[in-house]
Amino acid sequence: MRPLPGQRLKGKAPVMKSANQSTERRIAALETKLQECRRELKNLRESERKYRHLFEHSPAMVNLTDLDGIILDINDAGTRMLGYDSREEVIGLDSTRSLYTDPKSRLRFKEVMGLHGSVQEFETDMQRKDGSVIDVHITSAIRRNKQGEPEGYEGFVVDVTDRKRAERKLQESEEKYRTVVDNSLAGINVHQNGIFQYVNQRLADMLGYDSPEEIVGMPFWEVIHPADRDMVKKRGIKRQKISFSPAQYIFRALRKDGSIIWVELWASPAIYQGEPAVVAIVIDITGRKEAEEKIHHLSRRLIDVMEEESRRLAADLHDEFGQSLTSLHFGLEALEASFDDGGDERRDRCRTLARRVEQLADQVRKTTARLRPDLLDHMGLIPTLEWHIQDFLSHRDRLDIQFQATGFKRRLGGASEIVLYRIFQECLTNIAKHAQANRVNILLTHSYPKTILVIRDDGVGFETAEEGLPGGMPKGIGLLSMQERVASLGGTIDITSAPGRGTTVRVEIPEEGGAT
Repeated sequence: MRPLPGQRLKGKAPVMKSANQSTERRIAALETKLQECRRELKNLRESERKYRHLFEHSPAMVNLTDLDGIILDINDAGTRMLGYDSREEVIGLDSTRSLYTDPKSRLRFKEVMGLHGSVQEFETDMQRKDGSVIDVHITSAIRRNKQGEPEGYEGFVVDVTDRKRAERKLQESEEKYRTVVDNSLAGINVHQNGIFQYVNQRLADMLGYDSPEEIVGMPFWEVIHPADRDMVKKRGIKRQKISFSPAQYIFRALRKDGSIIWVELWASPAIYQGEPAVVAIVIDITGRKEAEEKIHHLSRRLIDVMEEESRRLAADLHDEFGQSLTSLHFGLEALEASFDDGGDERRDRCRTLARRVEQLADQVRKTTARLRPDLLDHMGLIPTLEWHIQDFLSHRDRLDIQFQATGFKRRLGGASEIVLYRIFQECLTNIAKHAQANRVNILLTHSYPKTILVIRDDGVGFETAEEGLPGGMPKGIGLLSMQERVASLGGTIDITSAPGRGTTVRVEIPEEGGAT
């Protein structure tokens, strides 16, 4: 039944209105969803753009593979790393066969992936297009599809060939260094702030320890004999303050059991773990020191024997020749008195012979004095030196000798006196023969615990070689004898000279069992 014009059908209008509202709501929901899809698409495109930018511009190789290792995509950096001309040459290659130099390495890669879902800096070798091999680190993860199922791998590959080569060279260098240091015949150590930081096995053996670890961490001073610590500390402080200092010296070291050895040390500044340190090489010279002591003992015995023989010869000359000459002189005087008048010629002859006997007796006295002056035994060193200077000057008018002695409250030991006298003798003899000097200054000082003799002349001087001895000519027996005499008493002798600047001889002799 059709409604008349202007007439409404009851019950239809509300239904249509409800349908329209439902449609509008659906349309609005679709529009909202469409906007969300657009945003997601935009974000996806932005993410894809960022990923593509990272993929294309990464300095490292970025690649995608399937589960079998077939390369699905690779960036330009990866193409260059592998030595190919284009991506197309690489895409589709089986990485297991074409890239990995060892297929087992690919299997290990898959095992780690299976356990952890990713790998971090997996180390392996890869082969480039030309056959050369590079060291690489792989960082990769499993790539999954929408259903969450694994479909391949994606990640980065970094060429670490240069770094690995440097590491291998460093390792080789360290192995060589370790071989040299550990097998060195010398003890080697590094100490910092007075504490051992490194010690090789040789030094541990030298000091009687089982291993270097026993020494590392110990104060350096604990292995030095207490009597030598002050000297070693002063040398170390001096080396730190100035650029040059004696870097080599000898001292006594203490072993673990308390026994003493003599060592020779060479030290130089260094940087250890970013901080100033000292590197030292130590050699056990105990055998050498013992041999030197024996030599010094033998030298001293030889000198003592020589002096005793000189004393005995001087006594024989004085007693036998002196008495004989005296008797001869008296005989000549008696013979002269026995001549009668008219025997003037014979008396003159006797007087001449008597004068010659007197001269000979005087020469014998001087000879005995040079061999062993009685004055040294009876009066001591200083009066003997003064007498020798006066006798020396009696034949040399143009030479001025100034002598000064200080600090002597009592006499020195007999061995010290004779050594100083012989050196004094030898120096004046050399000055007379070679120096052409006008002035000589002699200073003798006793300052416990040593006696110092300094003899300085203003002569022509000479070029010095080792140990202050004259260079360019054979070493004189006198100079060598001086060195041996001083060494026999544990003293030192220093000879300095230069052409036109004269010569200075400085002798230091330690206290010889106390002055007498």
